[in-house]
Amino acid sequence: MRDAREQLLDQALTLSRQMLALGEEGQWNDVIELEVQRREVLERAFATRNQVNESLAQRVREILDLDKGLMEMSLKVRDEVAAELGQFNRSRKASSAYRASAG
Repeated sequence: MRDAREQLLDQALTLSRQMLALGEEGQWNDVIELEVQRREVLERAFATRNQVNESLAQRVREILDLDKGLMEMSLKVRDEVAAELGQFNRSRKASSAYRASAG
């Protein structure tokens, strides 16, 4: 029978998997909402000073691996948005320069 900490870590693991799937779909607001839930679950899971066995440690490692993938994905999206914003600003400046010279 699983103890409360194992159940909480399983819940956090499920939330982590959902967050990664939502990130892959570009649903970043939903990722943020799940992160809040997951943080609360993890805080409850580690509110005790009980020993962490290998099974629990494995769950934590998997959560960290999923987080790493999510972080890499979010950085890629951030860079893409920054590039698009840069292109938009360059186009806007070019348009303004054209209007100023044509006017």
